[in-house]
Amino acid sequence: MEIIYAPWRMDYLVKDKSKEECVFCENSKCYEDKYVLFKGKYSYVKLNTFPYNCGHLLVIPYAHVRELNGLSYETGAEIMKLLSLSCDILKKVYRCDAINVGLNLGKAAGAGIEQHLHFHIIPRWEGDVSFYTVCSELRVVSEILDDTYNKLSGDFKNIIL
Repeated sequence: MEIIYAPWRMDYLVKDKSKEECVFCENSKCYEDKYVLFKGKYSYVKLNTFPYNCGHLLVIPYAHVRELNGLSYETGAEIMKLLSLSCDILKKVYRCDAINVGLNLGKAAGAGIEQHLHFHIIPRWEGDVSFYTVCSELRVVSEILDDTYNKLSGDFKNIIL
């Protein structure tokens, strides 16, 4: 069996999450987070630090809510606009064949951070699911986050809401 190492995941896996502030609330306060691509009035866009695929983005409200019904109308409207613009940018930059947009509400639905609602935007290409994923629940992401950020940041700087 071949082993593919992803040591950066270990920090996330072994971190004591019971004593930490919400990572998304922390990110929203930090204007220096190098993976935040855009900050709106009610929400922001950032790279997923543990991506499923190249270009995996998150759209996150500043409001610390678990459910969709906890969002204000203004926040929901801004999130929808950012989801749409993010998809356009991913199609332009990555020339992907399709995009998954979604959210996982609750642990049983697959939420890794269930206390703070967030949307995933994942670019997809025909045939991008390899035998690794099927046989061993392993994904290979072929791009480092700094390169992803550099590819996308220029387009996000031009967003006007």
